[in-house]
Amino acid sequence: MATSPFPSLTKVWHSKPYPAISPSRSELSAKGKTVVITGGGTGIGASIAKAFAAAGSTKIAIMSRTQKNLIMTKQAIEAEFPEVEVLAVVADITSTAQVDEGFDKINQAFGKIHVFVSNAGFLPIPKPLLAPDFDIQDWWTTFSTNVLGVLHSVKGFVKYAAEGACLLHISTCISHIPPLEVGISAYAASKAAANKLFDYMAMENPDIHVVNVHPGLIESAMSRKSGHGGLDDVELPGRFCVWLASQEAKFLRGKFVWVNWDVDELKARKEEIMGTDLLNTGLWGVSFMGWGGIDV
Repeated sequence: MATSPFPSLTKVWHSKPYPAISPSRSELSAKGKTVVITGGGTGIGASIAKAFAAAGSTKIAIMSRTQKNLIMTKQAIEAEFPEVEVLAVVADITSTAQVDEGFDKINQAFGKIHVFVSNAGFLPIPKPLLAPDFDIQDWWTTFSTNVLGVLHSVKGFVKYAAEGACLLHISTCISHIPPLEVGISAYAASKAAANKLFDYMAMENPDIHVVNVHPGLIESAMSRKSGHGGLDDVELPGRFCVWLASQEAKFLRGKFVWVNWDVDELKARKEEIMGTDLLNTGLWGVSFMGWGGIDV
């Protein structure tokens, strides 16, 4: 058991994979499922693709702007799991046309999509809002990817979603905790907006299993840009996503979770989580459970 660097919902904190989220568990099987991951060429996205291959999915599509990274990940997964076909789809999620073309290609190759992981994201070079060299266009570009681009990809997925499909949003803890450090307002604000987008996806589409998830602190090009390394094993978010897509995690629909939290403890609090606003994104200290809205 690792020591938590953050406050934690569960007593047990994980920084590495553990048996309860092992893709070899029959309860977490992804056999017969088509899985699509944006930002799937490197880092967390590649980890998620590998985990679903280990869980039995033989139809996995990875999408990103960089063909070289996609091909490397495709070759690595297909070499380790010969029965798996990985489709590498080059697309920029900020382009509706490229996203639509990409999902058309996935549907033609694999049919309906059972699991979609929205992992693609952008982090600008950290700058304080009032810094003399602050680039407002670079700041806004973050929203173009992390909100508008995400919406493009979600709509592409929904067009070909299987019945009871799973939609996972790879978010970040800085979208909901107090400001952590100077210079990352664009990433925090855009991810907070994306969280709300997925909250509405859950509310408006009760047949889709939607979850926002903090993937841990993983060593990546994005984390290095912000001046940080990683604290967590890159395989942890991948295996946690396999668990989130299983029947065991259905009680987390519409919630925000961290991959570091212990899944057995989460399951033990199933009724509490389902019956309260625990793990909902919102205003701390104010409960809206049972509130029916207003008449105007």
